[in-house]
Amino acid sequence: MQSNSSTQPTPNSQYIDSKMPTDSSVNIFIGYSILIPMIVFVGFNIYKKYRAAVFRRQVTSLEKLWHLNIKKELEEK
Repeated sequence: MQSNSSTQPTPNSQYIDSKMPTDSSVNIFIGYSILIPMIVFVGFNIYKKYRAAVFRRQVTSLEKLWHLNIKKELEEK
């Protein structure tokens, strides 16, 4: 007896292979859509802390000047 079996590629295997790049591009898009807002949020917070530090330095230098002016005015009197 002879068997009539043959190996032929199924149409589903081609569909799965063509679907793989789409999945990876979707994963990349999802990754960037999560990563970019996180980077913006962290950058914004770092900038706020930097501006607060600059403001504190300005306030301290102005307070020093103010105290110096008070001492000069007291000495003049």
